[in-house]
Amino acid sequence: MSFYNYAQGKQRIIDILDSKTDIEKSTNIPKSDEEFTYENGIKAWVGALFVDIRNSSDYFTENKPDIVARVIRAFCSEIITILSKNDSYRQIGIRGDCVYAIYSCPTKAELESIMEDAIWINTFQKMFKKILSKKGFPTFSYGIGLGLSEDLIVKAGKKGTGINDLVWIGDAVVDAANMSSIGNKDGFDPIVMDSCFYGNIKDLAVTSENKYGDWIYEKYSYTLKKTVYHGTIIKTAFNDWIEEKL
Repeated sequence: MSFYNYAQGKQRIIDILDSKTDIEKSTNIPKSDEEFTYENGIKAWVGALFVDIRNSSDYFTENKPDIVARVIRAFCSEIITILSKNDSYRQIGIRGDCVYAIYSCPTKAELESIMEDAIWINTFQKMFKKILSKKGFPTFSYGIGLGLSEDLIVKAGKKGTGINDLVWIGDAVVDAANMSSIGNKDGFDPIVMDSCFYGNIKDLAVTSENKYGDWIYEKYSYTLKKTVYHGTIIKTAFNDWIEEKL
């Protein structure tokens, strides 16, 4: 039987609370976790993207486990393939029924690369559904959430155990997760973003004639109790290939 020494736990808590943490303002988030210690933290612009499966509980329970395993494995593998091609990502992971990426976002160039990831993933949705349907597998939709904010990043865990991770303290990750929960649902398009992400992406040019803001629309979410921005931008060449080859 395990035993937790609460007296020692009390002292560890006090030691951490009494220690000094040096917070550094940074334009870029380091690629290596080794630059983070248990005594420092970094304040920087963070972008986040979450992909959240619609009605996942029903999908998981209503279909055979073998089918669900294969579908979810293929889905996660390809979403991660898309996300990992972006040099700005600092963390990619799977949380429940969500696949996510967290990015260093010091300039609008990085922000645009995150938007590009969202567009690739949105177009991929059509290909994935079509492949599943042709094989007789059940399909699903998903929402894509985008968040941006200046956040605090700290390393947390138990020193000496190797059990640790970065904690992203701020709005970017929370907002992206929340936005993904309403995408492709209740009249919202698949790609949904918070006001900070939208405010910085809307005037960036997609073509000589269009800006991102031309394809993104304002809508009030009664679920989140805030105004969000949504759209359904796709990669035209990719979409045409899906139409012609699949």
